[in-house]
Amino acid sequence: MSIDDRRAEETESERVARHQRVRLRRLGLSCISYAMQIALAVVIALLGAVTPMFVAGYAAAQCLIVAIFYVAFRTGLNLRSREPNLTLAQVLAPALPGLVLLYELDSAEAQAALVLTTVVPLLYGTLDLSMGSFIVAVMVYSIGYMVVVFSHGLLHTQDGLLFHNWILLASLTIVMPQIVLLSALINRLRRTLTERNDEVREAMARISVMAVRDHLTGLYNRRWLMEMLDRERTRCQRAPYVFCVGVIDVDHFKRINDTHGHAVGDEVLKRLGRNMADGVREIDSFGRFGGEEFLWIVPATDLDRAMEAAERLRRRAAELVFAGDGGAQFSVTLSIGLAQNDSDRRLRNDMLLRLADAALYEAKEAGRDRVVAAPRDAPVRPVARPRLRERGFD
Repeated sequence: MSIDDRRAEETESERVARHQRVRLRRLGLSCISYAMQIALAVVIALLGAVTPMFVAGYAAAQCLIVAIFYVAFRTGLNLRSREPNLTLAQVLAPALPGLVLLYELDSAEAQAALVLTTVVPLLYGTLDLSMGSFIVAVMVYSIGYMVVVFSHGLLHTQDGLLFHNWILLASLTIVMPQIVLLSALINRLRRTLTERNDEVREAMARISVMAVRDHLTGLYNRRWLMEMLDRERTRCQRAPYVFCVGVIDVDHFKRINDTHGHAVGDEVLKRLGRNMADGVREIDSFGRFGGEEFLWIVPATDLDRAMEAAERLRRRAAELVFAGDGGAQFSVTLSIGLAQNDSDRRLRNDMLLRLADAALYEAKEAGRDRVVAAPRDAPVRPVARPRLRERGFD
């Protein structure tokens, strides 16, 4: 089973749980960025550019941010948000501790190093944020850095930090637009990839339908029906079980094509097939077996009950009215052959179909528009399944 098939079968709660696990893994990856920033702050403190107590507060703030997002994802609080990933919040949250630490530094080199690492959360945002949200994040970071760096430089003009801070601001002015452009490129690539994935999924869905559906009627095709027949036969081998199959043929279908044309004949098959499909149970398997023949698999049903259901199906089809060539109206009738398989006989599929086909032949010989069931103890002849037209019927 493919990933798409498994996801199609999962419940809503399972889908939410899967997305929550993905969000927790992403949070775990972002912890690497937090840890690197804390490690850099520790190095700066060891070099004497900031007090150790302040770095401890900075580390505590970063850990608190991670803890808040972890609790939100674990408890499902994030699901109340319009953006359950909380990407914008995760990008902006580290900005405040970083700006405070940046303001406390008395070294231009330390400030430059810290700015490089505190910009990293923006890069994570390029993978998930919309362009509008990403521009908001960039503006928050840019304005915050400009305010902190400029005010800090004014307070340290005697140390020459103002000149270095202007250089840092110029660098941010160059770097931030490039990050925005990179985000725009990634967003465009992501949209293109999403569109391609949607196209592939749609194509795969169409292929899956084509593999099991008849191109004309939209009903299940012979291949799918034979798989269902194998499944029913397997049940007979596991425990006491009984099921029936019905081979259904449209009476005088060749005459319909000759009189009204193949387009009308196709319409007859489509309407008639849908009518019969709507008349069977949900647990039944019904589809086009080939030409004007349909196959009906009736699980957990003996021959007597299958006969009653087949009679209802035959009468239901006879009530349909079709418009022929020139506006003439006509109806059609069905001939149905039934056969039973059970745990006592365990007939092979080909043998079971021969029995049903022989019953259909009897229905045709007896005047059509009727249901005939093969006797439960009828012998199965090891001969190939003959075509009805080759035997003089259509």
